[in-house]
Amino acid sequence: MRVSDLNQTPNQHNQTMKLNTLLKTLGFLALAATPVVAGTAPASKGPAPVAPVNDDLGINVGLGYHTNYIWRGFNFGQHWLSGGLNGAIPLVGGAGEDGAGTRLAWDVEYGTLLGDQDHVGANLPPFITNDLSFQRVQLGAAIQHDVGPVTLSLGYRYFRNMGGVATGGLFGPFTGGGMQDGQEVSVGLATALGPVNVATSANYDYVNDSWYFDLDLNTNIAITDAISVVPFFNVGYGHNMNWQFNEAQWSANPVGGLAPLGFNNGGNPDLTGWTAITTGLRFPIKLNSRATLTPYIAGNFPLGPLNNAAGSARAAITPAGGLPDTALKSVLFGGVTLSVRF
Repeated sequence: MRVSDLNQTPNQHNQTMKLNTLLKTLGFLALAATPVVAGTAPASKGPAPVAPVNDDLGINVGLGYHTNYIWRGFNFGQHWLSGGLNGAIPLVGGAGEDGAGTRLAWDVEYGTLLGDQDHVGANLPPFITNDLSFQRVQLGAAIQHDVGPVTLSLGYRYFRNMGGVATGGLFGPFTGGGMQDGQEVSVGLATALGPVNVATSANYDYVNDSWYFDLDLNTNIAITDAISVVPFFNVGYGHNMNWQFNEAQWSANPVGGLAPLGFNNGGNPDLTGWTAITTGLRFPIKLNSRATLTPYIAGNFPLGPLNNAAGSARAAITPAGGLPDTALKSVLFGGVTLSVRF
């Protein structure tokens, strides 16, 4: 006991003892909190945080049904079932001076007419009826490069046409009529003008010596977090347009009724001009974080040369039958697609 403690009252002595005890406790806690090695932090008692795993393969799988198969304004037939895969492989990241990114987009698609209800083959009853089959495989790849708000693309696409429409039906082996496969190179541009998405492309089929240009507009209107309405508009222009039909052989067909676009009328069989306007509404419905169901309704309205071709094709054959002009006339159609991301 210190001498100073002898002069304290009992109450003062108790307070001094409590203060000494508190100081000793604080000193112990400070020592325990000091790192063992200067400049290093104490080991964590809890488990290290686990980084989220990105299991997205970047592949979309799609399956669709369409009341009509309309390709670039031409109505090939009814009840088209399609399925495919698509995705994109990053090539260059977006850390450059312009924040751009480059990727390789690819897709594979197969489609077939259910029930062989085509709009191309001749209708000369009772021997020939309009029931040709048609299947198509498409393989595509494109380099896409983002330049600020604009995406540029350079692509290639291969078309494999199969079935009775492609072989020319009953008289195909004798006339060489039908369709050829197609191989296209294309350049495209896509951007956004406010809420409107704009895309345009130029496509050259060097097998069939045919050009096709198109302009596509659409915008997304959110109804709920899961449901949207997407109005869309597309217009096309063709130069030496033949839709991959083997027009030279169709022209030589003695039957004539098999000519799908009036190619047997003499002169230049190819069509140049506006092809058709296709417009309508899509209704994307997010089923979950990966799956989207998209019903749609649309109209296809052939323009100029394509619309006039229906009359020329019918005038070239006997009144008994000929090309079903549904292939070249305005039509309302619709369908539904299911897309799942993996």
